[in-house]
Amino acid sequence: MTGRENALHAIRHDGKAEYIPSMADFEMIMPTDVVRERPPYALGIGGSGYDYWGCWWEYEPDIGGASPLPGRQPCKDITKWREQVTFPDIDAIDWTNAHKVRDSLDRENKLSMFFWESGPWERLHALVGFQEALEALYEEPEAFKELMQAITDFRVRMIPLIKEHYDPDILINLDDFGHQRGQFMSIEMWREFIKPYETQIYDAARANGMICCHHSCGNIDKMVEDIHDTGAEMILGLFYPYNDQEAVAKKMGGKITFIMSTNAQVLDSGHATVDDGIEDAKRQLETLGRYGALVFTPGGSPEVAGAMMQYYFAHRDEYSPYKAS
Repeated sequence: MTGRENALHAIRHDGKAEYIPSMADFEMIMPTDVVRERPPYALGIGGSGYDYWGCWWEYEPDIGGASPLPGRQPCKDITKWREQVTFPDIDAIDWTNAHKVRDSLDRENKLSMFFWESGPWERLHALVGFQEALEALYEEPEAFKELMQAITDFRVRMIPLIKEHYDPDILINLDDFGHQRGQFMSIEMWREFIKPYETQIYDAARANGMICCHHSCGNIDKMVEDIHDTGAEMILGLFYPYNDQEAVAKKMGGKITFIMSTNAQVLDSGHATVDDGIEDAKRQLETLGRYGALVFTPGGSPEVAGAMMQYYFAHRDEYSPYKAS
């Protein structure tokens, strides 16, 4: 059984997986030079800049990432979004580089994951401003929902094109729902203002033959069941220590699979030690792996990541919930 086949069985929870899969069984597609939801800084191409919606992203070298700059949002009044939001021209997208990526994928041994930035909620607050988006939940709920639907419609139109030009196995939809101590809004408001639109995206992804993976930073452990209800079969996130991973795994193991669920604050700090890595590897296997809810993920420097993978290979059978066929 190849790593690809084993990972598929683990994600499907069909009882045929032989071991806990790892990120070695996956390859990531970073499409920001083609599908420009953000400037292509993630590919090492430039820094600050506009995306194809006209939102300005300010690059921070210290963190290697960018965010919309307050005060430069293109939509100043959410009730006037029809006049102030310019949707990207789908017909003008040049897919040449997508075909190069598609043709280089290892289809035999790995699952490909399309990393699609700026889901409906993230796109809305990039367009109108984060504070303004939260205020609109109370002050302009009708306009908020109208803009969410329009963004979702655009995203749904993109899905068959992503399938055609990249043909990924997994679609990762990026939409952060929380900060370190909690969610951006109550679960009741999230269900009304966010969930219906995420569901439409995952319905379209499944209709186009892709596995659905949701990415969210922040504290989301109380939202996992709802995120799964949208159609997400995987979650990239549930980061430690501000999510109760074991409680989630006990409840949702066998239903959903978690990937990159590391202690990113330690491993990505630039100061992580081999001992830090081994501690994280042990926690991943103990708290998610034994419940059938894990794609094991290393992190940190090459030395730290290498030590984590050594621990994974040495101990994955010890924690594995799968029986070899």
